[in-house]
Amino acid sequence: MADNIENNKRIAKNTLLLYFRTILIMLVTLYTSRVVLKNLGVEDFGVYNAVGGVVAMFAVISGALSNAISRYITYGIGKGDQDSLKVVFCTSVNIQIVIALVIFILCEVVGIWFLNNRMNIPADRMIAANWVLHFSLLTFVVNLISVPYYACIIAHEHMGAYAYISILDALLKLSVAFMLTISPVDKLITYSFLLFVSVLLIRFVYGIYCKRNFDECRYRPIYERSLFKEMLSFAGWNFFGNAISILNTQGINI
Repeated sequence: MADNIENNKRIAKNTLLLYFRTILIMLVTLYTSRVVLKNLGVEDFGVYNAVGGVVAMFAVISGALSNAISRYITYGIGKGDQDSLKVVFCTSVNIQIVIALVIFILCEVVGIWFLNNRMNIPADRMIAANWVLHFSLLTFVVNLISVPYYACIIAHEHMGAYAYISILDALLKLSVAFMLTISPVDKLITYSFLLFVSVLLIRFVYGIYCKRNFDECRYRPIYERSLFKEMLSFAGWNFFGNAISILNTQGINI
């Protein structure tokens, strides 16, 4: 009976924290969009949405990959096999690195060609647009490699940490928007660069928290072929389905 009461309290607390996180992030995002539009201007804001839309793609894609990785980590926690759990975590990081490298190389080759030869962007903003693409890809890669860490947080049900780090992420993006007002250089390049820096900071926060709280979150170059293929297949199909959906949406912007 006492366990049921404790579980109910934990579920209620986690639910309230996630609701608070969602509402606050929604409000901050709405205000941030207004500030960014004001500082960038209509033209640069449009260029960023078209070229830097790869960052927006991450929200849905990472959710699918996180669910896939959380499934394996949660199963490992249930088994109580710490060694197996470490292998699962390291394998999930390997998969994210492989996917990130493939996307980065593909976009750097095909994306640069498409941007400079097919997209209708003002000539005087072409250099800035190229920088936006580079920083957006780096942001995407860092976000993708961060997925196993917050998948661990979710699997261990540390929703308080997940909510607080997400709020910190939203506040960093709000700070980036305000820093545009004092930027002495090209605001479009500054915006894409600062977003990359904010994502990098959040990646370090996730890494530090997970290493201090979860024994399995210490990456080593482990390769277990059968598990790698199984997890890659499961995560890959989730990734593929969501990527197609996002590419369809982003294709309309382009």
